[in-house]
Amino acid sequence: MDSAGHGPTRRKGIRNLLTSRLLEAELSWISSLILFFSTVYTALNIDILWVAFGVTALTLYVLPVVANRDPFKALPWEMTLLLAAPMLLHISAGSERLNENLTWWRDLTSLAFAFSLATIGFLLTVELQIFTAIRMNRPFAIFFVVMFTLAVAGFWGVGEFIGDKVWNTDYLGSNYDVMMDFVWTLVGGVVMGIVYYLYLKATPKGRRERLEFMHMWEATNWRKG
Repeated sequence: MDSAGHGPTRRKGIRNLLTSRLLEAELSWISSLILFFSTVYTALNIDILWVAFGVTALTLYVLPVVANRDPFKALPWEMTLLLAAPMLLHISAGSERLNENLTWWRDLTSLAFAFSLATIGFLLTVELQIFTAIRMNRPFAIFFVVMFTLAVAGFWGVGEFIGDKVWNTDYLGSNYDVMMDFVWTLVGGVVMGIVYYLYLKATPKGRRERLEFMHMWEATNWRKG
């Protein structure tokens, strides 16, 4: 009787798991399409910096899928959508007009960009630990995310300066705008470093294993196999 009763329950649990995995994968694929078409749009507009950003994000998205040969190993949809958010704000109709008329619009886009850079930094720490011998404890992983965010923002500012000189654009704005971009980048990096620390702790173990988001730096006897 017990074994017969456990059969339907087990089948229901497997069905629910497959449904959950499929739903998560579909949301992730849709988010990746948003990121992909945003990157294509910036490429058609010869927006070099944003093309580089989009290609980097897409590479981090594709790498786990290709390495594992499993489409269900795609990044969580919430992270993929977060990667696409600053690109959508950048290419949205009227973005430049809003930037001129609303003082907080530039701050909003800078913060969204910082969140995305921090997400890339977080994914980089995860994939470094999956595909290389590098190991990080949690405090250093958070520090790495913050430093990565600030470093990329610095190179991004240099790229915008070069773009302004070569193509006669006005991406940088005033010195005050540039400094505020760095302030928001620091804030975004610190916030997202803490958020991802809590995110991993709150994510169920089964989902972390499925997405390769295990706390490898907490497993002292973990070996790359």
